[in-house]
Amino acid sequence: MPPHPTAGLSSPGRLLRDRRAEPRPEPGSALAAEADLPLAETLRRHWPEYGVEALFLCVFLLLAGAVSAWARGTAGGLLPNSLGLPARHALVGIAMGLVLMGMVYSPWGRRSGSHLNPAITLAYLRLGKIGRWDALFYLLAQVGAGLAAVSLLRSGVLLPEGTPPGSLSASIGPTGGWAAFVTALALSAGAMLLILFTSNHASWFRWTGVLYGLLAMLVVGCAAPLSGFGMNPARLLAVDLSGDATLLGWFNLLPPLLGMQLAVEAYRLFTGRSQVLCAKLAHNTHGRCIFRCQHPYQTRALALAALQRQAEGRRKARGALTGR
Repeated sequence: MPPHPTAGLSSPGRLLRDRRAEPRPEPGSALAAEADLPLAETLRRHWPEYGVEALFLCVFLLLAGAVSAWARGTAGGLLPNSLGLPARHALVGIAMGLVLMGMVYSPWGRRSGSHLNPAITLAYLRLGKIGRWDALFYLLAQVGAGLAAVSLLRSGVLLPEGTPPGSLSASIGPTGGWAAFVTALALSAGAMLLILFTSNHASWFRWTGVLYGLLAMLVVGCAAPLSGFGMNPARLLAVDLSGDATLLGWFNLLPPLLGMQLAVEAYRLFTGRSQVLCAKLAHNTHGRCIFRCQHPYQTRALALAALQRQAEGRRKARGALTGR
């Protein structure tokens, strides 16, 4: 479930204000500098976020392949053979959408931001919300997770007996043609627009993960037969690297990357805003944020941290005076 609503935000129905130019609490400058640390320091401090990103994406792709195989398989599958293919697609979509929601709203997911997609990371890099070294390590974690998951699926792990391993990791491929390209482009742009509009809106930012999960259900259940769910370049790249990649196969990486970059420009055009609050799908109400964050949750957390340090300093000063 999404976090509980909290008071102190702008009125419902209005975009949250960009706090970039406003005075920030004392620890704000230190936190903003998290995105601009040197390479070695970035890796030393932020490796937990990279690990969460890799773990979640690997688990998601493994579950997607396993659930798809067990739901659609005629031999050893979990569903009766009389159930039609559209119903099987719908059930797989519901399962994966629920898994995605759980990841986004989990404590680990709210810490890493739950991008789980290089195209989302690159979109936030274009918006200036993620540091260049963080973006690099996020991309490496995502591609590595995709390679690990696709390799395990090709080996037959978690699959019902008799399932062709290659069928679970097939890219949209040459058979998809331009219809698959346009579908993946439109779905990727729509997904990124949904994330940007809802995560920066006072009435909807708590529900970004829910709406994104519902979109994933729709994509897997309805559009996957046409587009191959080609919204994640990490998965598509892993498929191409682990198989016999052709020039047209590598061409499949373009729709999600191009679609989400177009979504950034569309968001700027529609709202007149060049920045967003943060690079997270669901923001944590406490704890650190490694992005260039102006989210109200983080601003409040910084203010509370500053007040706690001031109170602790006063207690220590009183203790020192009493000790004398």
